[in-house]
Amino acid sequence: MRLIISMVLFLISILSGMVYADTAPDIRFGALPVIQSLPVFVAAEKGYFKEQGITVEIINFNSALERDVAFTSGQISGYFGDILTCMVLRSNRIFIKVVSVVHNATKAQRMFGLVVAPKYIGKDLKETVGVGIAVSSNTILDYLTTKFLAARGIPVSQAKMVEIKNIPIRMQMLASGQVPSAVLPEPLTTLAEMKGARTLMDDKGTGWSATVLAFSDTLLARHPDKVKAFLRAIEKASEYINRNPEDVRPVMNRECRIPDQLKQSFMVPTFPKLALPTPRQVDDVSQWLYQKGTIKKEVPYAQMVADGYIP
Repeated sequence: MRLIISMVLFLISILSGMVYADTAPDIRFGALPVIQSLPVFVAAEKGYFKEQGITVEIINFNSALERDVAFTSGQISGYFGDILTCMVLRSNRIFIKVVSVVHNATKAQRMFGLVVAPKYIGKDLKETVGVGIAVSSNTILDYLTTKFLAARGIPVSQAKMVEIKNIPIRMQMLASGQVPSAVLPEPLTTLAEMKGARTLMDDKGTGWSATVLAFSDTLLARHPDKVKAFLRAIEKASEYINRNPEDVRPVMNRECRIPDQLKQSFMVPTFPKLALPTPRQVDDVSQWLYQKGTIKKEVPYAQMVADGYIP
């Protein structure tokens, strides 16, 4: 815990020392190099933010921790993430609200999978996770691990959780058999399969893995028109991606860090129209975090979600 606190303080000190241009952008938005954030990168690449009359600085982070520290210290006013991380911030009086879901797995398209190492293929899943399943505590991957195991009737208490926060290292350890199983995001799930692993379950059609756009309460209150303009640009980018998937492949490969083996073959994801998360999605995350003891009390839907910004 002391190490984590030291890392947070160190990151805040660095971020607080950043020097920005004299003319600040309308929105500084934090993004991660994952495929669900593709509309953010396409909107910037195609000039859609400028078309909407706003200036947006996209700040890339290598981890959710770095992004959350930047938001906490006021260096960004919005970000791409998931309901879970937003809720943890909100419960700690860091005032952020979700304005829209930007992506979720569909019946035809997965985003996360429960994968077993090659030498464990064919073995009983309960026995396999009893030997070990790689996790990253209090993250969307942790949440999905619980969901996947419950769907197979396996209590989390009967699984041996192996903490591996770095996702690429998690995939490498799975492929080499150092850890029997793991929950991985795309495109690493597909890459693991190429290396001989097998996906036993995924999130297709479950609604569990919504990725969202979120902004500070301050920005939402003071500049609602800028947030609406941001979402119009994202909506246009999503529509462009859906119509022209191969045209945006270079952007996806570069910004979303697609592995070399998959740069030409990995399917460009499709994106839905922007919409609010459902009360059920938010309440389920809230209950899970509360039961784990991560938050002291459940966060009501109205405190977590801001309506009226989607075009």
